[in-house]
Amino acid sequence: MWMLNMLIIIVCTLLSVAFYTLMERKLIGIMQNRKGPNKTSIIGIIQPISDAIKLLSKETSINQKSNMVIFMLSPALNLICSMMMWITYPTIFEFKFMKMSSLFLISCMAFNTLTIMMMSWSSNSNYAFIGMMRTISQLISYEINFMLTIILMMNLTNQINIKMMWTIQVYYPIALIMAPTMVMWLIIILAETNRTPFDFSEGESELVSGFNIEYSSSSFIFLFLAEYTSIMLMSILTSSMFSSVGMTSLNFYLFYLMLCFYFIWTRATFPRFRYDKLMKLNWIQILPTASYLLYISFAVKMY
Repeated sequence: MWMLNMLIIIVCTLLSVAFYTLMERKLIGIMQNRKGPNKTSIIGIIQPISDAIKLLSKETSINQKSNMVIFMLSPALNLICSMMMWITYPTIFEFKFMKMSSLFLISCMAFNTLTIMMMSWSSNSNYAFIGMMRTISQLISYEINFMLTIILMMNLTNQINIKMMWTIQVYYPIALIMAPTMVMWLIIILAETNRTPFDFSEGESELVSGFNIEYSSSSFIFLFLAEYTSIMLMSILTSSMFSSVGMTSLNFYLFYLMLCFYFIWTRATFPRFRYDKLMKLNWIQILPTASYLLYISFAVKMY
């Protein structure tokens, strides 16, 4: 049964990622007053398949000074780690050890940072090294806020299982209490997924392409899939944590689509932040606010 669960999750996620990229290019084209992909098949519907074939046909170039084994394994580990986070998503099947799914999610996100470090170090490139330093400091900073928000939810629901968090909210809505937290959460997930305006690890104007500068062909596909898999996971995780509707409800999936659109809208609208402002936003504004809300939740539970 668990193998069927894994297969369903992997296939559905990869198919969703393919057409999510098409939706992103179409919507950004509309926002910028242009057509977007429209030549491949009818209205460009098979553009993701065409892009995948083109990338796979490219040559895999490896720097002579790179550590080849780690260099080739790191993108695959990054994708595997991103796919493993989807195990925490509540489905009709459930792993017995996923009773601690929120802790498993935090562990996978921490390991994901290590795969980026492995990619940059094994590339032996100055641009990749600078991108790695930016990424590690950014992800570690915002993972603290990510964990504080998860702990806040665990405290309010008395659960460490994401499915049980969602189930309790259906019967005891706490969405109004979590409204200030959701504003911070929407900023945190942008930083955690390295999306605009927090895409400092891939700043084209500063780092050419950042930590993935030496990757091409199938290795680049792994990195691409890992990034968009994380985006869709964060969207559906936000829907589970901050909505008080059933998972079989249409409103749940409308909220999920709105969050997917949120990632696209921010990319099309906002310019890239300055790096020092990102750190100030985290350590001076978001972290004290998250700590204060967590303190209030503990005080409410005690009294």
